[in-house]
Amino acid sequence: MTKESGFVNGARLGYTGRGIIAASLALIGASCASIPPPNAFCESDAYLIDKQFEGGNFHSCTVAGATRAEILIRPEDEPPINRSPWYAFRVSAKTDQATTVRLDFDHGYARYWPKLSRDGKSWSPAPADAVRRLDDDEAMEITLPPTEGPTWVSAQELLTNPYYDDWIDELRENDSVNLRLLSRSVMGRPVFVAETAAKPEVVYLIGRQHPPEVSGALAMRSFVNTVLGDGELARRFRERYTLVVIPLINPDGIALGHWRHNVNGIDLNRDWGPFSQPETQGAAQLVDEYDAAGARPALMLDFHSTRDSLFYTQLAEESSWSIDFATEWFARFRERRPDFQFKHDPRPRSGQPNTKNFFFDRYRIPAFTYEIADEEDRAAIEDTTPVFAEEMMKLLLEFPEADQVINRDNPAAAEGREPPLPLPARR
Repeated sequence: MTKESGFVNGARLGYTGRGIIAASLALIGASCASIPPPNAFCESDAYLIDKQFEGGNFHSCTVAGATRAEILIRPEDEPPINRSPWYAFRVSAKTDQATTVRLDFDHGYARYWPKLSRDGKSWSPAPADAVRRLDDDEAMEITLPPTEGPTWVSAQELLTNPYYDDWIDELRENDSVNLRLLSRSVMGRPVFVAETAAKPEVVYLIGRQHPPEVSGALAMRSFVNTVLGDGELARRFRERYTLVVIPLINPDGIALGHWRHNVNGIDLNRDWGPFSQPETQGAAQLVDEYDAAGARPALMLDFHSTRDSLFYTQLAEESSWSIDFATEWFARFRERRPDFQFKHDPRPRSGQPNTKNFFFDRYRIPAFTYEIADEEDRAAIEDTTPVFAEEMMKLLLEFPEADQVINRDNPAAAEGREPPLPLPARR
């Protein structure tokens, strides 16, 4: 049984005793009696609902009336799992009647306002009068008018592998960028890295560890485009720093419409330390290559999405800089764009093997989780992200390496951590 068809991976049962089989089925039935078996579509005389496209996913679809359907949304793996209930399906009307679809969230809630598309490429939020939240947000009902062609319904825009194929092609055409295959996913999909010219200092940008986090993916592309731009600031920045970009590290997860994990059931942003998966192993090897070349990591940004726009950072007293990089960066942004609302959430060391902790524990550099609100206005993302990128570049250019590492051995950063790797010898 495969995850792609909605089933849970597992060993094939080899029991031969009828009593054992009957007892096992009884236990399963007792615990899952209300959960229908997974399926790929449902159909009435008035509609066809399916998930046969990349990113499409639901657990099951049931005909609940001539113009009504019920869809169950379940995670790809048994909980505990982050409650980011992804859904994506396609409705093809057969009559001139509206279709009403009820979504029930198992181990989740109606976190994402539905996005609609007529072609699977251009998206807009569903009208307010077409959506009802039910049962304390444990369910949601969407009513769709009849259309001549299909209507895609998704938790977020479908930024799946074809979207990244286009971005990779764009990066390949950029004269400032070297593009190469970093690794392959569990299912063999490519994971690419884009790098600018080799310099003594490195900035890492990492994206799409978690499949549903589309607003963060939109911000990342705008951020990268700004740093790779032709302006004087971007050129000066690339003269001092190497930019290392991994646009998409979980291609299997986005292809299969997962809530959180890769195809092996692993949260990749909890695998920066174990490095048990081919996707994170490739990233670890990349970082080791730069270490071996004597390049000093200067900054790491890991792009994500959550309910509010915010940045998870280290505590101010842990900063290796002569100032607190995060506080100064955000203050400079707010001077230019006081209208954009976001939070700064500095957190003490958790020991969790995520990307932010890996880079800070190993190097004592600013290493932040860059979160954009799920429902942040898309035009606002495009408008404000370049300002974040510009102020980041200015700050990194303004401070020489000596000021960036002056406090890397301070007691607050050392508490509970191993000593950072030695600074590379300058050649």
